[in-house]
Amino acid sequence: MNGNAVRNVVFDWGGVLVDLDVEGCIKAFENAGVADVRTLITGTNEAGLFRHYECGDISTAEFREGVRRLTRRSLPDEVIDRLWNMEVLDIPEEKLRLLLDLSGRYNLYLLSNTNELHWETASQRVFRYEGTDVRSCFKQIFLSYRMRMAKPDPAIFRQVLSEAVLNPEETLFIDDAEVNCRSAASVGMQTVHYVPGSDLSDIFRYIS
Repeated sequence: MNGNAVRNVVFDWGGVLVDLDVEGCIKAFENAGVADVRTLITGTNEAGLFRHYECGDISTAEFREGVRRLTRRSLPDEVIDRLWNMEVLDIPEEKLRLLLDLSGRYNLYLLSNTNELHWETASQRVFRYEGTDVRSCFKQIFLSYRMRMAKPDPAIFRQVLSEAVLNPEETLFIDDAEVNCRSAASVGMQTVHYVPGSDLSDIFRYIS
């Protein structure tokens, strides 16, 4: 970090806030017949069909058809949705409490490489805490499939800074992928590379 006072915090979703079961999702697709799925699903910046879906280049219906082509099986929509949504687990309660606390001290934002199925299916479930929808803590939510671009493209960070009218030097970006942090830093943002499983609240003990 550069020493400037932090006024804004931009969180990644998967891996930073919500726990992921990438291996379980990969094995489910392998069992369904997608032999090279390990080269396509990483849990951070996906590739191939999954990348196109997260960038909003294809619709959910087209994504399902793509999975059917990869598996060479006429899988029902609900089976494909279940396989894909196996990746998204829950947000630990301590992180939900942290967001509620931080929202009184910083301007919070969310920037995620995600897709319609993951967001529409999981976000309503994982952000619930004691009757509160914790998504309300965020000033704005930026999702790759809606923006038609994805991390680590520096353009997505510039878009966030522009739309939210943020000073990059006063903005902290937290992501579990180092390449995304490097890209955010290239446009002047402060960054922290978060290691999944570590204490997220530690970050905020050392920033002004």
